[in-house]
Amino acid sequence: MEDSEQKRIEPNRKSELPRLSDYTIAPESAYNRFNSAPDVGGVSAILAEFDAATRSDQYSQALRKLIKSKHNIIPDLIARLDGNDLAIAKKAALALGYMQSPQAIPNLVEALADPDRQLYTHAATALGCMGTMEALRWLIKMLNHKSIHVQAAVAKALARGGLTAVSPLVDILKRGEELVRIHAAHSLGQINSPLAVPALINALADPVRSVRLEAAWSLGQIRSPLACNALAARLTDMDLSVQSQAAQALKNIGSPCLPALSEMLKNPSSDTRSIAARTLGQMAIEEAVPILIEVLYNDQFPHVRCNAAAALGEIGSIDSVYPLSLMLKDSDRSVQNAVTRALRRINHPQAQEILKSLSQSISVPKYLVPTISHNEDEIDNFADYTILQ
Repeated sequence: MEDSEQKRIEPNRKSELPRLSDYTIAPESAYNRFNSAPDVGGVSAILAEFDAATRSDQYSQALRKLIKSKHNIIPDLIARLDGNDLAIAKKAALALGYMQSPQAIPNLVEALADPDRQLYTHAATALGCMGTMEALRWLIKMLNHKSIHVQAAVAKALARGGLTAVSPLVDILKRGEELVRIHAAHSLGQINSPLAVPALINALADPVRSVRLEAAWSLGQIRSPLACNALAARLTDMDLSVQSQAAQALKNIGSPCLPALSEMLKNPSSDTRSIAARTLGQMAIEEAVPILIEVLYNDQFPHVRCNAAAALGEIGSIDSVYPLSLMLKDSDRSVQNAVTRALRRINHPQAQEILKSLSQSISVPKYLVPTISHNEDEIDNFADYTILQ
């Protein structure tokens, strides 16, 4: 038998290289019935991956698999929400919110109402993601919870509540604790409804800095002209971050705030006038150019004139080139420097020509006055000097 097998062996036969066609799957193959490779281990493996996820990218990947799964995994997530492992319960709460299952609302409400479990933030976020009236009603009801932290979490989650959430948030903004007012003010800006403007204007005078800051931000998002005067008043706030946020809000609203800032330029305080001029520059409104030119000409304080010049430079209008050039002869050196910087910032041939003339007029050459000798060889040694005869 061995002899017969040996006879079939062709010792001189050359081996053939593999071809790509050898690995091509035939069209009738069963693999074509799947859009992607099947999950190994089924839903149990996905849930295990979900439980083990520690990084946000791992969690997102596992969550996508859960959402795409054809199995009803809501009961499994609810069991994890009610379990003793806090880390897994937090992930389950957010997953239930993303999946928007009404079946999970009672369990999420229970988790929200128990501040000792430390799940209220995630439960509130999940209910906010639901987007249903039932979930929204529970969130509004929880604004009256005895725990301030639960109230704050709910106020933050109600940013997704739309117009229905405006009235409850306005109410809690007026009477809530500090932390709750902060989140309520921010959520009203995210909802972006003009109905919240009066309450947010009142919040600009809140004794807590963070509440004033969030109120100014929200008014900048809503962009109502009704807030211009109140925001302009916050430009002199004792806190610099509130000042900055108020200026940004005024910039967002734009031209309707010009009268309020123009009135500030008449304020007896030079610091107030200076801030108003600087804000007009940040807003970059060309209608402010005549007002700023008047301040540049007539204000008695150099630092106010400096800010007016800087504002004109930021606006960059050609109409301010000539008025700025006249102030190059201002009695105060700081104003002259501010005007020069403003002209440099205005990218226009007229401004460049004025700066060029200025540089030529102030570059004083070195002079040499010969006293005895007029020898040409000696004069050649001083070729860089201008000779006065």
